[in-house]
Amino acid sequence: MSNSLPSPQRAHEALRNAGRRGTSIVFAVMITVLLVALIFAANENQIIGWILVVIAGGWLLLATIVVLAFSRSAKKFGQAVDSARADVAAIRSPSSGGTTVIDEDTHTRHLKLDHSFKIVQVQTRVIQQELGKGAETDTEMVDRALETLEITAHNGRDMLAEHVGRRKRKPGNDDDADGETIEGDVVR
Repeated sequence: MSNSLPSPQRAHEALRNAGRRGTSIVFAVMITVLLVALIFAANENQIIGWILVVIAGGWLLLATIVVLAFSRSAKKFGQAVDSARADVAAIRSPSSGGTTVIDEDTHTRHLKLDHSFKIVQVQTRVIQQELGKGAETDTEMVDRALETLEITAHNGRDMLAEHVGRRKRKPGNDDDADGETIEGDVVR
């Protein structure tokens, strides 16, 4: 049995064609009224006939403007709907990763690592400034900055240890405070 519903494209085309037919019929009637009014006005040469010609012409002009404006706005609306559908389809598609799960531990680790890299940048600048002084270099400040760099590197590596396949240091493996987080003063 072929009593199934038409496809959405066919239904859309049928609706569009019906609208065009209706608009064409209305325009044909309005043009006919204008022509009849024009013929009567020319034959009778009466003022009332010419007033009817002006009124019919005005209505025809108004109808033309309305149809053109409606047609343009319908096209723009259709483009906006198509764009919105495409956006929704892109969001819902599995390849776009529509839903993102944020791992709090990973986010926190990234923030800590970012902070560690900032510390390294600051301490590098401190060392460069002190070494740039030449004979007036404050060796204690350079030593503290190097110690801060060592502490920061140790802590950063420990944050990444399980993710790169390395265990945290055990006591006796290194002189890095038995694999625990090292604390110290940050020199700025």
